[in-house]
Amino acid sequence: MSLAEAPSPSPSSSSGSDDFAALLDSELELASGADSAFPGDPSPASPDTDDEGGDEDEVEDSEEVEVEVLEQHGAKRRRVEEQCQDEGTSIRLDNIGTGPSENVQVEVCPHPGYFGGLCFRCGKPQDEEDVSGVAFGYIHKGLRLGTSEIDRLRGADLKNLLRERKLVLILDLDHTLINSTKLQDISSAENDLGIRTAALKDDPNRSIFSLDSMQMLTKLRPFVRKFLKEASNMFEMYIYTMGDKAYAIEIAKLLDPSNVYFPSKVISNSDCTQRHQKGLDVILGAESVAVILDDTEYVWQKHKENLILMERYHYFASSCRQFGFSVKSLSESMQDERESDGALATVLDVLKRIHAIFFDKAAETDLSSRDVRQVIKTVRKEVLQGCKLVFSRVFPNTSRPQKEMMWKMAEHLGAVCSTDMDSSVTHVVAVDLGTEKARWAVDNKKFLVHPRWIEAANFRWHRQPEKDFPVVPPKEKSRNKVNGLAGQKETETGEDKEENAVTGHEITNDNREENPVAGQKETSNDKKEENAVAGQKETSNDQEGNDVAGQEKDDAKENAVAATATGPADS
Repeated sequence: MSLAEAPSPSPSSSSGSDDFAALLDSELELASGADSAFPGDPSPASPDTDDEGGDEDEVEDSEEVEVEVLEQHGAKRRRVEEQCQDEGTSIRLDNIGTGPSENVQVEVCPHPGYFGGLCFRCGKPQDEEDVSGVAFGYIHKGLRLGTSEIDRLRGADLKNLLRERKLVLILDLDHTLINSTKLQDISSAENDLGIRTAALKDDPNRSIFSLDSMQMLTKLRPFVRKFLKEASNMFEMYIYTMGDKAYAIEIAKLLDPSNVYFPSKVISNSDCTQRHQKGLDVILGAESVAVILDDTEYVWQKHKENLILMERYHYFASSCRQFGFSVKSLSESMQDERESDGALATVLDVLKRIHAIFFDKAAETDLSSRDVRQVIKTVRKEVLQGCKLVFSRVFPNTSRPQKEMMWKMAEHLGAVCSTDMDSSVTHVVAVDLGTEKARWAVDNKKFLVHPRWIEAANFRWHRQPEKDFPVVPPKEKSRNKVNGLAGQKETETGEDKEENAVTGHEITNDNREENPVAGQKETSNDKKEENAVAGQKETSNDQEGNDVAGQEKDDAKENAVAATATGPADS
């Protein structure tokens, strides 16, 4: 049996030069004991020739040759051992020759990754100055992979996913799948309603839980369990939160008690590679098949095309207060989203459509060359397709409408936006019935809608009934000129009443059982017509090309949530 034929373990299983030395020793013992001659002998010795009596000198010569060869192999082993210690290299055992003139082939280890500070291929310690690659601590503590290894794993994962007809789904926690609050932030109304008692009930179907170790309550969003079950048939799923690791793991246990959906796929703030940003660089899945569900857009600056923006889930009173809403929370109103047509049920239908289009057998392109980002873009453009919009006093006079977030949102939904009124216009978007464009819409029987109509379509991925988003008529202001001061006060009172009327309309729509979309809208604090768009930013949390002030505002929001509960940062 030759050395090349001897079974040998993979070099990747070795972790140091001692292992390599022991491996070579065992291989050489097998070779020296094999029933074969060394290269250069005319023929192997046979039992018959031994019986006939051989030349003792030949036997001695043979033994001397064998000892010489073994010494040469020992020298080779020592050289390989020294190189492994000094350079961190691996060897190819199948290329080690059995003759004295052949050289051992040594290849330099590319160090594909490190585990516990050691290369998991050659065992060389990681250079303190070499911190390249990406840490995957959520998979194994101390695991760091290099770029080439990440690419290799993603390529292998992509093949497996496409074979199983699955995509990748990254799920945010807070305000997307759940809502959490600290016990100390529970309102008196919530206490009176016994919300803490409900969390302690031994009911397998309950949706509110007490996290005693963290002094918190967590409410699961309606339909979340059915959502995860159905989504798991189409996606390989990850949790990705800006909360801390302990919090993320506790919530994962509530959502996935059997550890079926998220095994080694719970990512927290300590795994992020950039401060205040989430990224797909820590996901072992190709970007071309990744879909993201999150209520906050600005944390995904590099991956907006993969994002489906979720309508925020505000169940607890503290959540409403953190975002500046002076209305009763769902918990205080003893209401909740409906499972049948709430946010998760709605987005599940969207995910099903995206999945069906991506894996459409009638498509001419090969599966491996398809990109889910293009599918998301196509499905989104269907929402307001055929609509032509004109905006009236929605944007500041000094701004370019084409640069405004609401204008871009409408275009992303497939609408055509214009600054000119003509017969092809289908909708006028306004906040005041008294404008010229608003009156033109009424006179020409065009749809006159509030900007929240666009926002609702963006969340729901469906064109919403225009009648649910009317423009509130302005209050008549006093024209009393006899008493200028009184007139001024009366005018100011009229303006306040007008604002209150708008707020009252929003609160009316805030009945989540009647209209879950309108109930979640975050534009109740508009003070002036020209600031209407600014009021929308609290929902989308981002504007294309946002300035520093906008970013700081969003950061403040996220920090406010983080300060309220250990772990559930707004993410």
